[in-house]
Amino acid sequence: MRRDLRRKGWFILILVVAVGVYAILPIFNPILKQLFFKGQDPLRRGLDLKGGLEVILAPDYWVEERVLSEVETYVRKGFANLAVAEPTVRLLGKANDNNRYEGLAFKFASAEEANRVLKAGTIKEKLTWRSGIEEKKLKVNTAVSAADPSVLEVRVQEDPANFPEDALYQAKVIIENRINSSGLSETVVRLDQSKGRIEVQLPGVRSQEEAERLLKSTGRLNFRLDGKIVMYGNDLEEAQAAFHPQTGTPVINLKFGKTGAKKFGEITTEHVNEILAIYLDEEQLMAPVISEPIPNGDAQITMGTGTTMQEAKDYAILMKSGALPISLRSVLVSQVAPTLGTETVKLSLIAGAIGIVLVFLFMLGFYGRMGVVADFALIIYTLLVLGVLAIFRAVLTLPGIAGLILGIGMAVDGNVIIFERIKDEVRAGKGIQSALKAGFDRAYVTILDSNITTLIVAVVLSVFGTGAVKGFAVTLAISILTSMFTALFVSKTFLEIWIDKAPDRFLRKYGVRG
Repeated sequence: MRRDLRRKGWFILILVVAVGVYAILPIFNPILKQLFFKGQDPLRRGLDLKGGLEVILAPDYWVEERVLSEVETYVRKGFANLAVAEPTVRLLGKANDNNRYEGLAFKFASAEEANRVLKAGTIKEKLTWRSGIEEKKLKVNTAVSAADPSVLEVRVQEDPANFPEDALYQAKVIIENRINSSGLSETVVRLDQSKGRIEVQLPGVRSQEEAERLLKSTGRLNFRLDGKIVMYGNDLEEAQAAFHPQTGTPVINLKFGKTGAKKFGEITTEHVNEILAIYLDEEQLMAPVISEPIPNGDAQITMGTGTTMQEAKDYAILMKSGALPISLRSVLVSQVAPTLGTETVKLSLIAGAIGIVLVFLFMLGFYGRMGVVADFALIIYTLLVLGVLAIFRAVLTLPGIAGLILGIGMAVDGNVIIFERIKDEVRAGKGIQSALKAGFDRAYVTILDSNITTLIVAVVLSVFGTGAVKGFAVTLAISILTSMFTALFVSKTFLEIWIDKAPDRFLRKYGVRG
């Protein structure tokens, strides 16, 4: 029995040390912070405590360079018979997030030639561009440059009619699920339909680089054969990194929906041994070779031998998050100040600390030495909850801190029930070891029933809730499961170790009074 107790004790100790080293100590140790969390805080503070960044995303109607090259050919044909000198051409505007441009700038020999081309009316206001399965309806706006009258600016953008009417709403849902998939990020994603943009607030994010890392996959995933798009990634349901069972090398498993599976099956059947390049807008992610037909929509991409699992995961995230119905670009990135003042946060934390101390003192005063076990279990509970939140990169808000403090009060309920059951068994005349076993057995069902009902509510809120509601539900579920573990396993293990050392003196010395 003692050997079994030692094993349990060592398991708890190793678990707590592992969680502390991975998720708690990096808060105070810059080396561990850099090693485990790339220099970021394990527990990020929310908009109310620390602020963050607000990113405004708008539809990206600019066009790719390959489209503009054909527009250039079309424009040149329009002034071929106008007796003007050959103009120089450059791309108009700087490439945006998705490597797209505003249009073309044609510099003629004189302002007279530029005006002559403009007034000739050979450049239509609406064009259609086709390549592979792509068909882009383009809007063209032609004008002489105000800065240089000899430059004719041909601004080109995609017609919004190319995209579904609810494209922005779909994009908003995908972005929300991507950056808050665990429900712990407390990210705010709003759709401003009147202005045609998506507003994203990222708690705890202070640099534009980190914001861009979270939102960089705002382009459309597409698959290309010989440079032509043959399929979009809208119907991609899953993209997960894994190890190949035989070779042990990283792979990416793809799963398409019904429509996408049919299209993907046709492509892979007709183009075996050809390269099916995967792009995010104009950025090539990879170029796998089709080794065999894939009719069921479940594909596997084998990575190179030098590829790490982390790189495979990054590619999988890019592919899954790129399944947008429309490309987006960031039009504004701004700092968001903390919504709560420093003094408010300070007073709230002081109040929380006082509450925790009172709980600890109550357990010590009412249950004596047995209360020490309960307090120790609560410390482990707090470490484990914070550790899980840090591992999942949760954002800590003031309501979250209040929930954590409330969770400590709830977690102590399990210990109170157990201790009272043990006291009842002692009063009934049982020995301390029998009373301990019977007390835990009787308390087990009560604790399980009360926690499962709350857990059901948390699951419902997590499934149907969004934003802060989903975050609260996930945090509540973590707290419930952790409190059950500490009450039914940690407290029991240390009580058994304590009683095993001195069973005859436990009633008198450790505060269980009949």
